[in-house]
Amino acid sequence: MNKVGGIFSSARKSKRISVKKASEDLLISRENLEAIEKSDWQNLPEPPFARGFIRSYAEYLGLDVEHTLALFRREYDEVKYQGKKTAVSFKKRFYLTPARFASFLTIAAVLVFVSYLVLQYLSVLSSPKLEVNSPSEDLTTSIPAVAISGKTEKGATVAVNGEFIAVNQDGEFSYQLVLTEGRNEIEKTIPESQNRKSCKINSLKYL
Repeated sequence: MNKVGGIFSSARKSKRISVKKASEDLLISRENLEAIEKSDWQNLPEPPFARGFIRSYAEYLGLDVEHTLALFRREYDEVKYQGKKTAVSFKKRFYLTPARFASFLTIAAVLVFVSYLVLQYLSVLSSPKLEVNSPSEDLTTSIPAVAISGKTEKGATVAVNGEFIAVNQDGEFSYQLVLTEGRNEIEKTIPESQNRKSCKINSLKYL
C-alpha cells in the first residue's frame, strides 16, 4: 500500500505542479507540503492543522478527499504527534483591492491637506524677525531728518510708513526719513504675501 505522502507526490508530479507553486496557491509553507509528501508527520503542526493541510492539498490535486483523509488517519497517530509542532506557518498575502486603493487615496489626500494647513499656520507664526537699531523710541530732535536702520531676515522686504526701502543681501537696511514739525510716529513693518506683521512703532518729536 502506498503511503499518503507518495500519493500526494505522484499526483502533484503528474500535474506538473512544483512544490513552490502549490505552496503559493494554497498559502501553506513549502516545508509543510514537503513534510506531507515525505509522510514526515512529526514536522507538521498539531493534528487539527495537519488534517486541514491534507484536506486542502487533496482538493488542490483533485484527489478523493475522504479516502485520502482515511489513509492519512491510518498513518498519523494523533497521540504520538500531539504538540510536536505548534507553530503554523501560513504565508500571508496582501491583496490591493479597489476598495483598499480608494481608501488609501482618501487617507493620502486628507494627510496632504492637513499638512498644507499646518505649514500655512506655521508660516504665519514664523514671520520674519525685524531688529531696529535706530532711532530709539520717544526721541526728541532738532534735526529735520532721522536715519532709520536695522536688520531683518534675508529675502524679507521692509516698509517704513507704507514706503518700501532697500534691504541688502545680508538683511540690513537704512533709510533717511524727513520729519514734520511736532510728533512723528514711525511704523516699521515686514509685508508678506499672506501676512503683515507690525514690528515696532517709534515716536519722535521734531522741534
